[in-house]
Amino acid sequence: MENSIMTLNGSINEIQNNITDLNSTDKKSKLSDSLPKVGIPRALLYYKFYPLFKTFFEELGIKVVVSPPTNKEIKKIAITTAPDEDCYSTKLYYGHVMYLKDKVDYLFIPRFQSEHKTNIGCPKFMGLAEALRSMYPDLPKMIMPTFSQAKLGHGKWELVRIAISIGKLFDKSPISSLRALRTAFRVYFHWKQDKWLTIREFSDWKQNKIFVNDAPKQDSSTTNLKIALVGHSYMINDPYASLNIKKQLINAGVNVITSEQFPRELIEKQMETLDFNMYFDYERELLGTAMHFLEEKSIDGIIHIIIFSCGPDSIAGEMVSRFSTRNPTVPVLQLTFDELTGEAGLRTRLEAFIDMVKRKKKVEETG
Repeated sequence: MENSIMTLNGSINEIQNNITDLNSTDKKSKLSDSLPKVGIPRALLYYKFYPLFKTFFEELGIKVVVSPPTNKEIKKIAITTAPDEDCYSTKLYYGHVMYLKDKVDYLFIPRFQSEHKTNIGCPKFMGLAEALRSMYPDLPKMIMPTFSQAKLGHGKWELVRIAISIGKLFDKSPISSLRALRTAFRVYFHWKQDKWLTIREFSDWKQNKIFVNDAPKQDSSTTNLKIALVGHSYMINDPYASLNIKKQLINAGVNVITSEQFPRELIEKQMETLDFNMYFDYERELLGTAMHFLEEKSIDGIIHIIIFSCGPDSIAGEMVSRFSTRNPTVPVLQLTFDELTGEAGLRTRLEAFIDMVKRKKKVEETG
């Protein structure tokens, strides 16, 4: 998707120059006297595209309502409303949707399949909106645009069409929708570039010149201990779902880097060494990060979060395990998360892993 939308600003300007006979002001909303409310569930794609979604709707004058961070209530709703066979992250999505259902006029649930020319994301993302609508017909109206670069060849013009069609729902002119889209992508790209480390920043992190997350608590026994936390952004950045694993590591004195932050160039470099194409786009991030650290050995350990019942995750998990067997120098801890995972058990496993990594590092340093 990125290559397709880098020229989006120029395309929008071209469209604006060719659109004629449009009123410069939008009609008043037919929905109500107050601002219409669009709900965005704080799960799954929220952690990948939220600045894009939020800015677009707000630029159109729409009130955005985001569900609160995952909590006990949302988890309880999720378990009782989602299909049993769905993965933990998808179940939580149901909980966030149900939390919003009586608080908004619309739910924004895009049918998103891929932002890559050949690889796809999670298949569940494509069917979530339809599944929710068929299971719970009393939900608010859904805004569910379809985007798939890999399967449908979508690119910048499809994004333009989607923006205009969404704007029409709220009686916004095409020009207003295109301006909102341009602003939204500008914000989104800045956010994404701030999140991804450059090669130079990654080098500085390896040399202990910078921290890329909160500074670890000072502990002489874990000084300079570096661990890569590999997992989907919608798990790592959800404190409740991940049982605050990143914070637990930082509190234990660990210098953490996540797969979400890892330089994209190094991920793609690792993918090029495979004898096959890693078809699932988000798993490329996880596998590429783990492969790099296993090969380079510039880190003390890797913790890989696997979501129970996630098909693509199970593939990536097996591959990380095999690469770890070939390169056993770097310890790897694989943790499977679901709704039954407990904080006490997680803490015990983390403490044991950190102790093992510390002993290994001490032996290597003393020779």
